[in-house]
Amino acid sequence: MKVAMIGWEFPPFMAGGLGIHCLELTTQLARMDVDIDFYMPHMALEGDLRVAEHHKHLKIYEVEAEPGLSPYGDSSRRGYDDAFNDAVWQYNQRVVDAFVSEDADVVHAHDWITYKAAAEIKRRTGKPLVWSCHSTEYDRSAGFFPQQWIIEIEKAAVRDADLVIAVSELTRKQLIERFDADPGKVVAIHNGVDFSKWSDHMDRDYGRSNKVVLYLSRVSRQKGPMSFIRAAKRVVDRDRSVRFIVAGKGEMVPEMISYCIQNGIMENVTFTGFVPDNEAQRLYEAADVYVLPSVSEPFGISVLEAMTSGTPTIVSKTTGVGEALTHVLRAEHWDSDEIADQILAILHNKPLREALGKNGALEVRKFTWERCGRRTLEAYKLAIARAQAMKVAA
Repeated sequence: MKVAMIGWEFPPFMAGGLGIHCLELTTQLARMDVDIDFYMPHMALEGDLRVAEHHKHLKIYEVEAEPGLSPYGDSSRRGYDDAFNDAVWQYNQRVVDAFVSEDADVVHAHDWITYKAAAEIKRRTGKPLVWSCHSTEYDRSAGFFPQQWIIEIEKAAVRDADLVIAVSELTRKQLIERFDADPGKVVAIHNGVDFSKWSDHMDRDYGRSNKVVLYLSRVSRQKGPMSFIRAAKRVVDRDRSVRFIVAGKGEMVPEMISYCIQNGIMENVTFTGFVPDNEAQRLYEAADVYVLPSVSEPFGISVLEAMTSGTPTIVSKTTGVGEALTHVLRAEHWDSDEIADQILAILHNKPLREALGKNGALEVRKFTWERCGRRTLEAYKLAIARAQAMKVAA
């Protein structure tokens, strides 16, 4: 099997979880003897060193970008904020021009930002196309003014791809209900977690509470950070010794800081900005509770990371990974009162804290990247079979 995969980010250049997913997935596929040509935007490292120099399990094609545009938003050039759409459009055109994977059995595109290129390659070559939906425009916008032109691209992807991979059953249902996807060609494949990166929960002392509550995610409307900070206000009103950490960056930070100042809880809340993996591990270890109150969360890898570290976890009922978890507490994303009650229950109840922490750490062991890779390989085979059947029928 050979796959031509089209991505947008790859370590060390990442803006979110998509880069981690592509790294972990391609690593597992390579172990299963799948050859991978991976297309991504070219970003210069030290001197002329390229991303391909860091990764030997696949062949990376760094597509040259227009010099004035930076898909990753570095400080020296226009990036996400003011040239994102231009960068996406030009990247897709350049991928098509740069495509040399004529011997690939299947083309695999990730999210709307790579679909246009994949669709044109499918049109020119007739190769089967798999499209992975990591989130929809409805998810990313949290329902606030979704961009219709992106929705139209996602609808086209659902309609024209030979197989669609959704990161959760929650996302699969959304594609069927909102995008009129054929249920027979949409499969749900959960992400995994790299257990070697996160602390072993077995030596965690649940008898001692630091009274630390952690939010670690992108600080965007989609992730529900205002629900977290409103819950913090309710908790602090009842226990002034509780501390809250907001780890991550995003457009909601100023609004959150303003709320903290206006409501007199600024001394109880720490904003760290972006944190690397090693710092994230320290935060998970120090926290007594992890909260992700997303308005719409297709999956939620950070939930797995927290639980792997033995951290008791609260998720919104609209978090995809929650569909497969038993040892978490759930709340409506908008219900700050319920979230606050759950936080206090965990902080003040050692048996509950220990049960959620230990059982949760064991439960997440089923979310392996090996399983994700194996099921994705099965999806490739199904896509090839579907494409061949369509040709015969035609």
